[in-house]
Amino acid sequence: VATGGSAVYGENAMKNLKKNGVVVYLKVNADELEKRICNIHTRGIAMKEGTTIRDLYSERAPLYEKYADITVDCSDSTPEQCVDEITALLKGY
Repeated sequence: VATGGSAVYGENAMKNLKKNGVVVYLKVNADELEKRICNIHTRGIAMKEGTTIRDLYSERAPLYEKYADITVDCSDSTPEQCVDEITALLKGY
């Protein structure tokens, strides 16, 4: 299940995800995230007016890390490299 980024705010939802599967955090640093999100106003990102991507990153990253069973840093990786790493790490579960 690929949740929306704001799903991490729901403690019960996150506990349910962890109970029923492996939670994988695809970590991307703030600089890379800013590069990748080019349509912030039309993408439907849940954020308060006046909040920046960096603000949102600072708020959410600790929550993603808290709930993750596996963290894969995808900042400097191709999608194929990320998939390979996730696949290798999931073999341990």
